[in-house]
Amino acid sequence: MVNINLVHILLAAAEEQSSGFLNVRGADQVREVERMEAAGLVDASLGDAGTVAFAVINRVTDSGHAFLLASRK
Repeated sequence: MVNINLVHILLAAAEEQSSGFLNVRGADQVREVERMEAAGLVDASLGDAGTVAFAVINRVTDSGHAFLLASRK
């Protein structure tokens, strides 16, 4: 199930990064980034460093920006 609050937090955090990248760790957050990428909200890189899953949100897509704008209203 999608965690809308977490999606909003991750999108907002990614948008605020001056580097344009957001590193994400933790199983719940990484799963959510996978879902966000599948939904077209972000471009992301996913990986596994041994026992720790991680994701990097490379950029928020136009759809991701639209979602974030709509969720702020």
